[in-house]
Amino acid sequence: MAASTNATRVFWGTAWTSRTLLARELRAAKEAQGRDGIRRVFHIDAGHVAKEVPAYGKFVAEQVQKLGMNHPLVRTQYYSQEIDAEGGMFPDSRQSLMKGYHSLQDVPSPGCVYAITIDVAGEDEAISDWQLANPGRDATAVTMFEVDLSSVVDPLIRAPVYKVVSRMVWTGKKHTTLYSVLRGLIDSWSPRYVVVDSTGVGAGLASFLERTFPNKLIPFLFTSKSKSDLGWKFLAVVETGRYREPVDSQLRSPIFWQQAMYCQSEVLEGPGKIMRWGVPDGTRDDLTGDLVHDDVLISAALCAVLDDQEWAVLGAPVIISKPDPLLEMDSEGY
Repeated sequence: MAASTNATRVFWGTAWTSRTLLARELRAAKEAQGRDGIRRVFHIDAGHVAKEVPAYGKFVAEQVQKLGMNHPLVRTQYYSQEIDAEGGMFPDSRQSLMKGYHSLQDVPSPGCVYAITIDVAGEDEAISDWQLANPGRDATAVTMFEVDLSSVVDPLIRAPVYKVVSRMVWTGKKHTTLYSVLRGLIDSWSPRYVVVDSTGVGAGLASFLERTFPNKLIPFLFTSKSKSDLGWKFLAVVETGRYREPVDSQLRSPIFWQQAMYCQSEVLEGPGKIMRWGVPDGTRDDLTGDLVHDDVLISAALCAVLDDQEWAVLGAPVIISKPDPLLEMDSEGY
């Protein structure tokens, strides 16, 4: 893939790091091509390469299966499609992939595997537990997932499906009280893993929970890099149909869809592929005028961290290797 200034030719292939430069050169070359009819644009995507290198075609097919055909990395790196560097992160087409067929539930179901994700907000010392919290503040958001392990055995996916079955939101609640509530939830739902925001004010709460549930807790520290990685991974979960909102969530839990609708993303130039995403500060709902946050959305997106964990399929056969006792006897001289 290269751009020649002498011949003003652009080979539009699959690199991301120079995508913005190539997009600019592509438009310039097309304009010049339109003026004099001399071909300057040569478009090559994964389909063309796969014809010459079948192994590459197989690799791309695996990436599509893993990330989804509409994932930005797939569209730009493999199929040479130009996309907006910034814009709505969850358009209607992507939101449709997030709609499941199950219902919200208030208690766990026997035999199911669960996980909990927590986005932590600061507490408000000025209010009591029973008082109405400041609607302008971020909230601590908790999402309970049923983890469907059927897709773990798929050799191309090897990751679960995450079904939202319940969520809770508290604004301004003191962390001492919040710890007790979260401990009760974890005891009740008995999740395999708990992912908790350990950034800033969340560090103390995450530490307390980790001491209580050392084998379940997965602290997540938000930085520009880790949030970017989380965004890319969450898009992969969504694009492969592995994130499912309940069929009744738009009625009983509309805040998630509101935050998804207002969420924006921007991919920064450079080799790091850093994506900034979230609901911009000061965003207000067009209908109500209320401030829109992204705490519930962030909590939901933390399910992508679970893809990095080991998930043993319940009921799957397990082979335990043990030494041959006859060989042991031979080695001891019997």
